Amino acid sequence: MILTERATGQPVEIGALLAEGGEGRIHRTDRPGVVAKLYHHIEAAPAGKLAALLAIQPVAGIAWPLALLTDRGRIIGYLMNEVADAQPLTVLASPRLRRQQAPGFTWFYLHAAARDLARIVGAAQAAGLVVGDLKPENALIDARGRVTLVDADSMQLAGHPCAVGAEGFLAPELVGAELATVERTADHDGFALGVLVHLLLLGHHPFAGVWRGPGDPPGLDALVKAGHLPGLAVSPQRPGPFAVGPNALHPALRGLLRRCFVDGHRRPALRPTAAEWAAALTLALDDLVLCDRAPTHFRAAAAGPCPWCARGNFPPPPDPAAPRALVAALLHRAIDAGDLPRQAFLWAHHRFAAGFEAQRPALDELAEALPVAQRLRHLTERAPDDAEAIALAWRKLSPAGRALGNALVPDLTELAARAEARLAALAALRRAFGEGIATPGQAAALRAAFAEAEAAFGPGSRFLRPYARRAAEAAALLQDASAGDFG
Repeated sequence: MILTERATGQPVEIGALLAEGGEGRIHRTDRPGVVAKLYHHIEAAPAGKLAALLAIQPVAGIAWPLALLTDRGRIIGYLMNEVADAQPLTVLASPRLRRQQAPGFTWFYLHAAARDLARIVGAAQAAGLVVGDLKPENALIDARGRVTLVDADSMQLAGHPCAVGAEGFLAPELVGAELATVERTADHDGFALGVLVHLLLLGHHPFAGVWRGPGDPPGLDALVKAGHLPGLAVSPQRPGPFAVGPNALHPALRGLLRRCFVDGHRRPALRPTAAEWAAALTLALDDLVLCDRAPTHFRAAAAGPCPWCARGNFPPPPDPAAPRALVAALLHRAIDAGDLPRQAFLWAHHRFAAGFEAQRPALDELAEALPVAQRLRHLTERAPDDAEAIALAWRKLSPAGRALGNALVPDLTELAARAEARLAALAALRRAFGEGIATPGQAAALRAAFAEAEAAFGPGSRFLRPYARRAAEAAALLQDASAGDFG
């Protein structure tokens, strides 16, 4: 079949069928790296939307229309870049299909794919689009977790709605709606994005479970609309017996899943944005470590034991050394970049027997200092006035550990110095308190020590409360002394 490129009038030879869907089919063409999407029915070709897409800047990560194709003047499809060597998300999210078709695709790459998907959705929204029909079949993923979204012609842009949606991926408020008349929003994409992240990382739809309610189990759309999330106390659904729960995930992702499916079920504005998903997935990706028992499994270090050892979700890849080689490459990259926290974290979990001989002493020192540096970060975030705890932790650190601490907490050296000053002021206050206020000199010393400590800690500090009443008594006695009546 020979078609015509509308803009140039050049012929395009249509070749072998590659894939087929509800709207149309994908064919090879005589142009290297370019394929054609042809609609089953000519009247289904969204000529106006395609022209509008061609008029704006392409979004990276989306198989963007390159040119319109015509047959005897009628638009019947468009050209786009071929997405080579990629699998649909449906395959990679399924433990069974992944074992058969992509056995080397580990949990690390599933996290990478989820993050790339969130980035693309965010970029599309920044360009004025709403993805709309965000479903597994429309996301193609390569061996390194890089995503390409297809079916750009179904996306919503100004004046051109998204009239389609897949069961289980529509936000609750869209279930049952006439989609061709609805203006989609980023909140709608946010719900579908959350479903896809859950599907990728845990291997099942978040609303799929074991029905314990009356009658036959409802379909996914009905479960989504009713908010029957398995595991909720009010839900008639229970998690499946082999389902991996959100507790296997990094805490940041667990929080976003709850916002997406519980808090945001009836209040769409509470759902995480694509940018929030991307940021949390970056944290989760950086937190992945190899399982001690099965060093081909990745697990979340912040989430406890490996959830995969008792399951067959991730069998050994064709090259069992590949996951460890990946981590070693990440460590080399952190060393080259001077990223001390990343070096400390990776070395604390993976002490390689070979390949890091020259760096081993420095890495050992960083890994040993990491718990103390992390405690300092926690203290400066949650209890910045706990001078004693901060000063004691700081004193334990070697010079390398202090460099690590400063990489984790900006201005940590200054904060530690402030803690030491507070600690000194508190020690002086304790001494003055112990001496009592029997004489005007003692009362004046206590009042001055309390004023100095208050300047260091701030008024009302919890560390000064045990001394506040006696300091007030000292001030009152000094006032009486000035009137000639002390003691």
